[in-house]
Amino acid sequence: MNAVLKPSYLTVSDFLDWENEQGTKHELIDGEMIAMTGGTVAHASLIMAIGARLFNHLQGTPCRAFTSDLKVQAAEDIFYPDVVVTCAQQENQDLLCKEPKLIIEVLSNSTSYKDRHKKRLAYQQIESLEEYVLVSQEAKHIEIYRRMDDWQISIYTHGTVELRSVKFLLPMDELYADID
Repeated sequence: MNAVLKPSYLTVSDFLDWENEQGTKHELIDGEMIAMTGGTVAHASLIMAIGARLFNHLQGTPCRAFTSDLKVQAAEDIFYPDVVVTCAQQENQDLLCKEPKLIIEVLSNSTSYKDRHKKRLAYQQIESLEEYVLVSQEAKHIEIYRRMDDWQISIYTHGTVELRSVKFLLPMDELYADID
């Protein structure tokens, strides 16, 4: 969730320098700084459930899963995805995720439009990205945009979600077990 901070245009470099001095997280969208705000229990639960399962699944591989503390650059925008997976070598002090392979956003009322449109279009420009996943916290509903010859969408409302980019199956009943 987020709120517009102020309408001053910043470059990526200026933004990264500025944000490093702040006590809170911000995204950079179309040159504007957007302050990140807290989410709901359902939002946090879904991020933890997905992130923990991916973290465990990726143990022993070159790939790593990160939750919303690692930034992703898409052209001139900077985002904090809820979950991101990369198989590129990352240094412990890196601020940006290198070569994201999988990006997952848990939808909220305040971010749904941005996640479905602005972020999706920006993320799809990242050459390394294979899947962009949108997870509803309101109902059992997951959308996966997959890079094929063109981007194709798969929608899941029950059963098992297939994350092909990391060869992982995610049962929806487990994922939504703690969501009322």
